[in-house]
Amino acid sequence: MIKIYRADIAQVPDEEAVEKNMIFLDEMRRRKVTQCRNLGDKRRSLLAGFLIQAGAKDWMREESGLQKESAPLSLSYAFSEYGKPYLRGERELHFNLSHSGNYVVCAFSDEEIGIDIQMQRKRQGDIVRRFFSREDKELLEKMTNGGMNSDEAFYCMWTVKEAYMKLTGEGMRQGLDASVIEVSQDGRGGAFLPEREGGILGRGRISKREDADSGAYFRSYEERDKENKYSMSVCSYGKIVDIQREEIFIPEGNGPGVLTAWHSGELGTGQYAGTAMQK
Repeated sequence: MIKIYRADIAQVPDEEAVEKNMIFLDEMRRRKVTQCRNLGDKRRSLLAGFLIQAGAKDWMREESGLQKESAPLSLSYAFSEYGKPYLRGERELHFNLSHSGNYVVCAFSDEEIGIDIQMQRKRQGDIVRRFFSREDKELLEKMTNGGMNSDEAFYCMWTVKEAYMKLTGEGMRQGLDASVIEVSQDGRGGAFLPEREGGILGRGRISKREDADSGAYFRSYEERDKENKYSMSVCSYGKIVDIQREEIFIPEGNGPGVLTAWHSGELGTGQYAGTAMQK
């Protein structure tokens, strides 16, 4: 199963909030936050640490009966040859981070995982011309003809490709035009669904152009904050069947250092609902 955790940086508004909530982080993440030079990077790094802690704790509760406690886990990280991080000693737990606009997201799974989120801005036509393959441009046209606006279509494809590059661990070394998206034909207009069922924008497979056996499955979603729309995609080598998502936030009025997790059911509902995890 895949779990996606999300946090809004607006809930860590200043340096004081960052300092108050460092207590929830492992030592390595605290050092990483401290090394950040500006407030924006500190907020994103802090919330990334929250999400990793939340996901690792949920996993350990389910796998080994870890009791509910707020003390941060002492996590140790290892890195692939391309720099993709792993939790040392937890070979069956994989995670991946992304951020854009006001959101930081982290996907957890029992197998390799990649995730990307992008706030939708004005379509980046130059990127399409320079980096998208002929097949990509044809699919982009098909998506816009099917009812998506050009920004939605571009960012949906962009996040699928980015999530796939993060899944493989190769990042931009792989190149945007090195992968081919294969849409899933489900009788409702293909992979990119105009009805936005449960916030789902699309699903299908993606693989390296020169290696069809490297294929992975993807699912794409529409996310929103008060002012902006986002595209978010997750990629996995295994079929994506069961996904849940949780929102981690620091609510006003609960006092400093209180971490609350919102738990959802099936991601297909597109809903976030919740229970609290106290200091």
